[in-house]
Amino acid sequence: MSIVDKHPDVLQNIESAVVQVYHQHPELNNYAVMRAYEAAQAHYKAEAREHTPKPVNLTGADLLVFEAVQKMCEWRLGRVALAAEVSFVPIPLEDLLECLSRLRKSVDHWTKAGGRQGYLQFIEQFIP
Repeated sequence: MSIVDKHPDVLQNIESAVVQVYHQHPELNNYAVMRAYEAAQAHYKAEAREHTPKPVNLTGADLLVFEAVQKMCEWRLGRVALAAEVSFVPIPLEDLLECLSRLRKSVDHWTKAGGRQGYLQFIEQFIP
């Protein structure tokens, strides 16, 4: 079963966090999102290997997206509570890493198909 079929809600939650930053910063581009996804993936890969994650080396929009993505990831891992409590079963770290990998592929695809904001414009259609 693909991660898209297994955890569509997790993918949408993470993309929703990105869209919120995009609405606040319309100049945001796919490159910043990709850097944030890469940093989040590196962070959680280090955790999976039981290493201390390195501090992120991001600034500006990249950092804003990373912080939003990380907050959503922490919530979906069951580590933090968000204001709007929704009942769900936390996902395993391995599944989260698969989700981040899938999101990176999506950014790559929609950048090629739609340009520097193609991914953001695509996901914005599906996030209320």
